[in-house]
Amino acid sequence: MGVRSAVDLLKQLPLFAGVNDSHLQTLVFSSDELIVPAGRTVFEAGDPSTNALIIKQGDGVVIDPESGGVLALAGPGSMFGEQSLIAGLPRQVTLNAKTEIEAIVIEQSVFLRLCSEFPEIGMQVLDVLNRQLETCSNELSEVQTRFELSPLEELLKEEEEKL
Repeated sequence: MGVRSAVDLLKQLPLFAGVNDSHLQTLVFSSDELIVPAGRTVFEAGDPSTNALIIKQGDGVVIDPESGGVLALAGPGSMFGEQSLIAGLPRQVTLNAKTEIEAIVIEQSVFLRLCSEFPEIGMQVLDVLNRQLETCSNELSEVQTRFELSPLEELLKEEEEKL
């Protein structure tokens, strides 16, 4: 995959959609490429991480570390480790290569250097991550209300506990 197609791939991701092409070209030139054979583990939940990985070609299977079940299938354009670019958080899931995977790897140090040279990139990324966090928070609140008891249910539960 050439530089132009890698830039086009990055522009499809919400994290980089607002970043101009010349900055994305710099990011692509500064990034690494990773090839993982089919059947291999790309990374495991809990692994330390200081990079983001974007699948260019191939398919992966995202595994839940708790249950070992399949959470999702990942293909070209799937991105893992956005938070690692800023905070260096450990991997939250396991990714196995269903077919050979070719990926772009953006190291935290490269990303932070680019953000220091072009602060608008950092602002764009923070804005996207903030919106993602807000969406997750709203979804969590919705789920929480489904499990909260109504005042009548609370009263009945209290009475039941007295018995």
